[in-house]
Amino acid sequence: MIEIRIHEINDIFSKYALKADRLYFSAFPRIERHSLVELHGAASKDRADYLAFTDEGDGNPVPKFLGLAYVIVRGDVAFLLYFAIAQRLRNSGYGAAILDLLQKKYEGLDLVLLIESLEQKCNNMEMRKRRKQFYLANGMRETGLTQLTAGNEAIYEILNHRENFDLEAYKAMIADYPFKSSLEDVVETKSL
Repeated sequence: MIEIRIHEINDIFSKYALKADRLYFSAFPRIERHSLVELHGAASKDRADYLAFTDEGDGNPVPKFLGLAYVIVRGDVAFLLYFAIAQRLRNSGYGAAILDLLQKKYEGLDLVLLIESLEQKCNNMEMRKRRKQFYLANGMRETGLTQLTAGNEAIYEILNHRENFDLEAYKAMIADYPFKSSLEDVVETKSL
């Protein structure tokens, strides 16, 4: 039986920090990463939730590390900045179970995330399509909006889990973003 637990990583010496940090470096390209000093600093100052997930079911004497989530909570928005499942455990149902836990943990807030746009030419289109399909199949919704970055180097679709997306609350969260950011304009997806 699966028994997923959430562990807060409050500093670089937290029990699951090393495992989460390793996964972070392997799962996200350099251009999308913030430094570990920034990540741990914001989490230790309650500006973000750095979370590790383990499976402690089936009487395992050692919890199985599953993945990580990094969430910035501001106002009515819980912005899922990073979400990754350990490579060997992908496509095993853990991602869906953890996303469901996150939606429950941040109940009352609008859980929002960005995914790479399917409108932008790339060499990993199939992976982008699978990623979007995963999120849509697990409670996330299209907002019809796209987040542009400085110089349009990257273009992201904005997904959320509520029926109605509060763009003003999202913009307020971006204005109070704890890191240096290249996030700029939000436009309607069809206007690209």
